[in-house]
Amino acid sequence: MLDVKVIREKTDWVRARLAARNAGDEAKIQQILDLDDARRKNLAESEALKAQRNKVSKEIGALMGQKKIDEANAKKKETADIGRKISDLDKELVEIEEKRQDILLRTPNTPHDSVPTGKDSNDNPVIKVYGEKPVYNFKPLNHIELCEKLGLIDFARATKISGRGFVLYTNWG
Repeated sequence: MLDVKVIREKTDWVRARLAARNAGDEAKIQQILDLDDARRKNLAESEALKAQRNKVSKEIGALMGQKKIDEANAKKKETADIGRKISDLDKELVEIEEKRQDILLRTPNTPHDSVPTGKDSNDNPVIKVYGEKPVYNFKPLNHIELCEKLGLIDFARATKISGRGFVLYTNWG
């Protein structure tokens, strides 16, 4: 998963590296930055309100000590209002963080700078070839076809038992 700090500090680089993947994920970066900005503003406002609530709470104690009950009750009402605002901000913060986390989890990592840019596997460079490609007078089977032919696995039965994506080993499999 991409680090938000890296996205914030190296936005253009992250966009360029994601564009190299040709998957269209670079558009998600602005959404992440917008949500992160909203999160930071929300946190700053929440912290300021908490500091204000603490200050007012101390004033209440001083007013109670001076027997100024009416003023203390007004301050108590003020702290209750501040508490509701903080609660609303905290709920909003949770929503923002969930959205941001969801987008971050769906955004792939950036490929290394040495990874060549291409649209598909045909654009990949061949770096080294070992030996010659063998030529057969029959069509070779892939590992799934070979295992099914030899009776080592049974996908159909596994699907009935466990659902898709599972394999059932049979015989010596």
